[in-house]
Amino acid sequence: MFSVTYQRAIAAHEEFWKREKRTRPLLSIQTWPQKPFRAPVSLEQKWLDEDYILAAARYEAENSYYAGEAVPRLFTNLGPGCMAACMGTGYWLAESTVWFDRAPIMTDWAEQPSLHLDRESEMWRHLDRLQTAFYADGEINASATDIGGVMDVLCSLRGTENLLYDLYDYPEEVKAASEQITDLWLEVFDQQMALAERAGQPYNTWMNLPSLQPWYPLQCDFCAMISPRQFEEFVLPHLARQVAHMPRSIYHLDGPGELPHIDMILELEGLSGIQWVPGDGEAPLWDEKWFPLYRKIQDKKKNLVLGPGISQYDEAGAERLIKSIDPVGVQIAASASDPAAAECMIENVEKWSS
Repeated sequence: MFSVTYQRAIAAHEEFWKREKRTRPLLSIQTWPQKPFRAPVSLEQKWLDEDYILAAARYEAENSYYAGEAVPRLFTNLGPGCMAACMGTGYWLAESTVWFDRAPIMTDWAEQPSLHLDRESEMWRHLDRLQTAFYADGEINASATDIGGVMDVLCSLRGTENLLYDLYDYPEEVKAASEQITDLWLEVFDQQMALAERAGQPYNTWMNLPSLQPWYPLQCDFCAMISPRQFEEFVLPHLARQVAHMPRSIYHLDGPGELPHIDMILELEGLSGIQWVPGDGEAPLWDEKWFPLYRKIQDKKKNLVLGPGISQYDEAGAERLIKSIDPVGVQIAASASDPAAAECMIENVEKWSS
């Protein structure tokens, strides 16, 4: 199905997952096509037309250069947390994302609607149709969709501002709802993993880390707005259930607002690693500001995912980053202007890692 080079890259990712000794971090470096694929004629074509999406993915794969351990991946992108639209919310297509939180359906805890997956919903039918086509293609590693975080899905169902007040006014109702959503989340996760298994493909997600065992990125964007005590009470229990349910997992640590919770996250038994994303307006991943965080993660024997972790335009910063970390269990993603620049980045990382 996949080329020898592809298979070697997947084998290297297994070394990453298993934290086997490496002479340099795992590097996924891609150059992009010089000319973009034809623009979609509508938002519906961009997000929902399997023929257009497949053609765009093939064009990217054929006209990009994949260096190091980079692999082409076809992400089933229906927006972050599309599970909410499979539970009753509407969805709104936009240029850069899909929205699910504009019409919450949980307006009164006294009259809470039934929380269930509607397999007749538009979103579920879109998901089924797209993934049927993507996994049948067989030339590019298809991936799971973006299920979303449990509390983030609840935000779409209830409304973020309402949910923040609910932590004080209706804590038991919030816990009960998050437990129900976790049950459904695990059901969707199993369904997504079964697609890859039946297709004989590596398990992959929006994070593009192919694995020979099921896995998924865990997250809670909502937690940037709550205290560590509230995180422990409302978020940690379902994260523990998710980690226990799958052989491998990476927590998507999204911005400084989530840093107050890092110690609790690192104590999750069975969690494979952390992906760190500083967020807009923050120092880049190769800034020394973040090095203590990397040491903390690695001291706990957790994998570290950084992307874009290095830049061809800041060689000094890239060198500082590489020399500051242990290459075991580290994956760094980057883009390059051309194949020569990509190969130069790899040569430099090998030199700095020695």
